[in-house]
Amino acid sequence: MRNKRCLQRTKRRDALATITVIAALGIVLFVQPLLALSDAPLESLKSSIGKITTVLDDKAFRESHSREELNKKLIEVAQDRFNWDEIAKRSLGLYWKERSPAEKEEFSHLIKDLLINTYLDKIVDNYSGETILYDKEVVKGKRAFIDLRIINKAETSIDLGIRMLNDGKQWLIYDLIIEGVSSIKNYRVQFYDIIRGSSYEELIVKLKDKTEKKPSE
Repeated sequence: MRNKRCLQRTKRRDALATITVIAALGIVLFVQPLLALSDAPLESLKSSIGKITTVLDDKAFRESHSREELNKKLIEVAQDRFNWDEIAKRSLGLYWKERSPAEKEEFSHLIKDLLINTYLDKIVDNYSGETILYDKEVVKGKRAFIDLRIINKAETSIDLGIRMLNDGKQWLIYDLIIEGVSSIKNYRVQFYDIIRGSSYEELIVKLKDKTEKKPSE
């Protein structure tokens, strides 16, 4: 029984990893034009996810391209669908204001590479035609929250919330709420532990160590 529960938790973590990338991480997207300010955040998100799943469902495309080529294409799309500066600012929290402009730029680049590198392979490996149901869209000024569910072939449902921000040109993702847990807050806790236990410089060393293996372009 215990082994069965462990297996279920492992499968759930894999599903969450898939969702993180597909739904927000739209982390794997296909180049699309900037969305106008008038476009609704839900329609923006559906468009991004639709482009992702179309490619992932294209068996001919995946079989005719190498893993490296597929990953490169996914990266091209992903890096344009997130507000990396907002993600960096929120994940670093109270330590953000202490950083110089150059340090902020460096940290934003590193957090982008970290998220892409963390989830890219998991998307490609774990995606298997999940169904996405959009439950609710709440818009308050330039911020929006979208509630959706991911349902796999075993009919297991996982709740996902997506926070978006309109930068004046388009709606961009800046946080994922997976089963009630904020991805940004999760990273912030980890970053605080490293900084308080050592230093900001040590955090940068650790991030570089994790991202230099697969640097984004």
